[in-house]
Parts: sequence; structure tokens; C-alpha cells
Amino acid sequence: MASKPARWDLEVDVVAVGSGLGAICSAIVAHDLDQQVVVLEKAPKLGGLCAYGGGEVFVPNNHKMAEIGATDSDEAGRQYLDFLSAGFADPKLLGKLLDNARPAVEYFEKEAGVKWIAVAGLPDYYYPEAPGTHPGGRYLSVDLFEGSQLGEWQHKTYLTPHIPLGVLHRELYAWGGLAKVTEWDYELIAERITNDQRSSGPGMMGYFIKAAMIDRGIPAYVETPVRELITENGRVIGVRAERAGQDFFVGARRGVVLAIGGYDMNKEMARQYEAMPDWNSAAPPYLDGDHMVMGGEVGAAVAAVPPTNLAMFFGYNIPGEEHDGKPLYRTSWECGCPHAIWVNRAGKRFCDEAFYKDYQPRVRMWDGQNQEMPNYPPFLIFDQNYRDRYPLGSFMPGTELPEELVKQANTPRELAEKLGIDGEQLEATLERYNRFAEKGEDPDFGSGSHPWSVRLTGDESYPNPCVGPLNKSPYYGLRLVPVGVGINSHGLRTNAHAQVMHVRSNPIPGLYAVGNSAALLDLGGGYQSGTSNMRAITWGYLAGQHLGRKA
Repeated sequence: MASKPARWDLEVDVVAVGSGLGAICSAIVAHDLDQQVVVLEKAPKLGGLCAYGGGEVFVPNNHKMAEIGATDSDEAGRQYLDFLSAGFADPKLLGKLLDNARPAVEYFEKEAGVKWIAVAGLPDYYYPEAPGTHPGGRYLSVDLFEGSQLGEWQHKTYLTPHIPLGVLHRELYAWGGLAKVTEWDYELIAERITNDQRSSGPGMMGYFIKAAMIDRGIPAYVETPVRELITENGRVIGVRAERAGQDFFVGARRGVVLAIGGYDMNKEMARQYEAMPDWNSAAPPYLDGDHMVMGGEVGAAVAAVPPTNLAMFFGYNIPGEEHDGKPLYRTSWECGCPHAIWVNRAGKRFCDEAFYKDYQPRVRMWDGQNQEMPNYPPFLIFDQNYRDRYPLGSFMPGTELPEELVKQANTPRELAEKLGIDGEQLEATLERYNRFAEKGEDPDFGSGSHPWSVRLTGDESYPNPCVGPLNKSPYYGLRLVPVGVGINSHGLRTNAHAQVMHVRSNPIPGLYAVGNSAALLDLGGGYQSGTSNMRAITWGYLAGQHLGRKA
């Protein structure tokens, strides 16, 4: 490990490693408590994982719900998060998260100018069955952000390749959701893109980066990966980074915050920790698990929750699509629309394709008799009915699909042969599915029964917005691969102050971890859209407070 240098290249109170939501939140709060802060980012631009995402923050009983006429309670939110945790959360950490999520978002509204909007009409994942669920309003998004406010950082912040730019949540739903993408107001979208009016994750990070780098003048160094933590007498006192190919030693009088996301781009680490035979990611191509390596070198404890029902999807890489020189993987939402199903190698359906909380654990199912995962890999099957109405990734109806991505055939049996799956069983599967789909029913797996799925991907012009028969030739299919979104089952163990814990169960002085670098012990064994951003904001807020406390 690196030793303390004779002279620091830069010395501050707090070093925030990363430039996503957790890092920037901790930097803002520490600065506001009179700490000198610097942000060090591995990537060439700021924004981290949040800039790639949908820009939702899940906060039960938040202060904006009244504006849309919604009511909630702390107790209901606690019941729902307890349900999500499935018994795998640390009660102390879950309580700390819930008690501070609302104060944190209120702080950043007041002190950082973040313009929150409560999202009406988007229910909790498990509404209405699970205890404490709510029909809409717990999600916060942001109003449009003017990119020009970022000054020199305007073109050094990430925009997402996944989420429609310049579209607010209320517009997305008013225009019919993802199923009606061909009918959206593209004239309005084009105007906003031209004017660099940002929504979703890029808009959210725009507000926070402006508050940190522009309003507060917190310095940020991009293309400056942190390689090692530097310790003295058991305390983390700084980092060895690299800048322009040279060592760059930065001292931290108060502490270092690791907020560099997970390990999605480290395929070996991801396959091991996530217990999958393959791994790909939709996240920015810089989430290499550096926090696990650097934390391990100073004795940090690693903690885990079950990987079986977190935020992991299946999808594909469109040939030639890249981000920063690496393949860009897209998550597949096509299965939530009518006229599309999933099958396994045996040609059988095995899940509610429209609800990823159902399909993910079913894909992972293990057959101990035959030592295999019978539902892995899944295959997306659709027909010309689908192609006439809905897109596949960036391919709109009427555009040709690349043969290296999608197989096409005149009959289901011919398609099965091209995909390497059981043709006779695929025919039988479609015959049964179509018989019920004509009536808008899915008695086998209940597709379309979750209001969240219907709102996001369903076509509400159908009796069942997620179900439609596959009976129009030609037929199409593609093999799907695992696609992570940066939310992993393993991370550094932290305490109620966001301090990283040593393997001997004491806090490591001067070391903090927030966001997806910290283990999900506060959330447990389940996931809900917006909880990753809630964790980043809340623990960043708490880490900043602890770093700024008076000694």
C-alpha cells in the first residue's frame, strides 16, 4: 500500500471519491459545515450512476405529496420497507434511513435549490397487496433543469443513453408510457434537447452538481481515479490517485467518502457475488468495484443481502452501440407490452414477464436434480402484431431489426430451431397463451395484475394492458442476457454514521461509504424503484453531517 507522502499534492478536510448522488450530497453537506472538500472522479464526466437513471427518489410521506392531494404516514412507509427487506435488513440502519430520508430531501430543496416534484399515479411495486403500500406520490422526481446553469461543467456531465431526454414523469404517463413511445410529443422533446433542458437522472444530477461545483465552488477532478487509501495509525488520512498518468496524493484531514458505485463492470467480481453465470451492465463503464479492493486493503468488512430479488434485469446489446468505448447494454422492457412473452430453453413460459420482481428470482431457479438453471437464459418471443405497434430498443416499428440480434421466422417451430429451443413445446406454449390472451387473461402467471407494471410498460388500450396474442407471422425472438443497473448485493459494511466498519467490528477512522458502495443492510433483501437514490441522498447527508461535526 502507498505510504504517506512527504508532501501532499492537495490537502483538504474531506475527499469525496466519485461524483454521483452520494458523493455530491456528502460534499455539499460537509462544505456547508465549514469543511474544505474536493471531488475525485474516475470517469471523464461527472454524474455517476444517477445520471444514467430514471431520476426517482422513493421517500414515503414526503413533503411534496400534499401538492398532488396524496396522504401518507411514517408508519405505512415503515411497514412497506419492512416487507421489502424480507427480514434481511439491519433494523437500526433501516430506521436511520427512514427517519432521515425526508429531512435530507428537504435540506437539498432548501439549501441546494433542487426542485422536487411528487410523481402522481405511479404506485409502489407491490401495491395494493403488500402492507403499507401507496397508489402514488412516494416517488420524487425533479423539474426540468437548464444545462446552461452548469457553466464549464455543462458538457462534462453525463446524459443518459437509456431514459428519454427532456420528458417529465407526468408527461411520460400522459403520453401512454413506454408502450406508446411512437405517439410521444417529439417536437416538444426536440425543443428541450436543443435547449439542454434535462429531466430524469441527468436533471437530478444537474441540480446537485450546480449546487456543489457552481454555487459552492467545490473543486472536482475528472479522469482522476483513486487507487489506494493511505492510512496512519489505523486512520485513513488520504488517497493516492492518478492524474495525467502521475501519482496525485490528496490528504484528508477529516475523512474520505467512498461513493463510487458498485462492481457492475467487473465481470468476475459480479458473477461471483451475484451468483450468475454471466453479467453485463447498463451502468456507466467505470463501476469496477474499486471500493471493495481499497476497503479490503484497510480491513473493511464486506456485507451482503440475497441477490435473488434486487434490481437486476435481462436485456441485450444492439450491435455497434457503445458508451465510452464499451458495449452499451439495454434492459428489455418489451415483455411488459402485449404480444410478447418469455420462454426458457424448453419453450415454456415460467413467469410474469411484465413484473421483473417476479421474473428475476424465477430465472435464478436452481434444479438440483440436473445441476442447472432451467429458466436461464430467457428468450424474448414476439410477433408482427408487436412489431406493428411497439419498438425494440431504439428500433421503431417499420425499421429492420439486425439479424445478429433478432431471429425471424414464418412459424414458431422455425423460430425455435434458429434460437435453439424446443419447437414443439413453443408451439404448445403459444397455443395455450393465445387462447387466454384473446380474452385479456393470463391464468398461469397473472401478467398485467400489478398496477406498477401497467403504468410503466402496459398498453391501456387493451383489455389487459400487458397481454396480447402472438398469432401474426412472422415471429421474432432473441436470447436475453443478465443486465445489472449498478445495484449490487455486496458492499462495504457501514454503521449509522455511514462509517465503514472493520472486520473486527469497529469503525475505521476517517473512512465512509455511501450509495451503492455501502452494503444494502439498510434495505435488506428486496428493492423498490427510487430506493437507490434515497439511500445515496440520505447517507450522503448523514456522512456529511458526521464529517462536519465539531470534534
